[in-house]
Amino acid sequence: MKLNLGDRISGVLDAQFIGDGHYMTPVPGLILMRSCSQMPPQQMLYRPTLCIIAQGSKEIMVGDRTVRYGQGQTLVVTVEAPVLSRVIEASAASPYIGAILELDAGIIRDVATRLGDLETTGPSGFGLTVQDLDAQITGSLQRLLDLIGEPNAVDILYPSIMREIAYWLLRSPAGRAVARMVIPDGQPHRIAQAMSHLRDHFDSPVDVKALARSVGMSPSSFHQHFKALTAMSPLQYQKHIRLLEARRRMVSDGDQASTAAVAVGYESVSQFTREYARMFGSPPRRETRRARMARVRPEGSAASPEGANAAF
Repeated sequence: MKLNLGDRISGVLDAQFIGDGHYMTPVPGLILMRSCSQMPPQQMLYRPTLCIIAQGSKEIMVGDRTVRYGQGQTLVVTVEAPVLSRVIEASAASPYIGAILELDAGIIRDVATRLGDLETTGPSGFGLTVQDLDAQITGSLQRLLDLIGEPNAVDILYPSIMREIAYWLLRSPAGRAVARMVIPDGQPHRIAQAMSHLRDHFDSPVDVKALARSVGMSPSSFHQHFKALTAMSPLQYQKHIRLLEARRRMVSDGDQASTAAVAVGYESVSQFTREYARMFGSPPRRETRRARMARVRPEGSAASPEGANAAF
């Protein structure tokens, strides 16, 4: 009898790992998750990914937007966005079970080019799309799970399975957003270039008008498309990136708040402390002490939610 996706993920977790957490698998970009209780909000940077819920439900907050999705649904992320994520439905009897799969832009671009009939025009839409998990993508995910127990097969079979997933995503309701993510010269691609600049220069003042011109857009159009994709302004986006990097420095490198604040571009430590507490819920010292208790661990053991899909 063929098991459903939730049973398959649970079976892998039971066989390979212990307890709750985020689990790095031998399959590139594939992380499995289990939680027997609701989780406090976790701030992280989402890369373009496919986020699947096999059991339970989750809430994602991006800028001024809130997205909820649950069992049998997937969140298709087509922008690199700082988000606040929390599990809102989970218990010991019915744990939250899910997976994150990082999308391969090169594979998607190749498949999109071969298809050639994709709609990529029109205004930018929000960079996070919830849709039902269809049978085709479910089947592809099941085949990825098969690779966890066959590490020698990963290099051979992983690329073809990812091509399957790219094809079905491009044919799904999120297909237009997925295609626009990788097609050059479109507005989302230009905004992605600007996001890359903001991430690479998060510690420097930003001239939004100059940034708009650098990607070939007028300031008004740039702001409109940026806000449509991310639910935040370019300056808000940079602030989120700064605070995430400051948190990484304090949690991973042991920096003091004052050192981290200056390193990410703040001139005022008190302003940094206020904005940090507003974003993470507690002042730097208290919040980072909690975070150090949930650091990323090696493959095969539980990892912190912050470590899953959060590095940049």
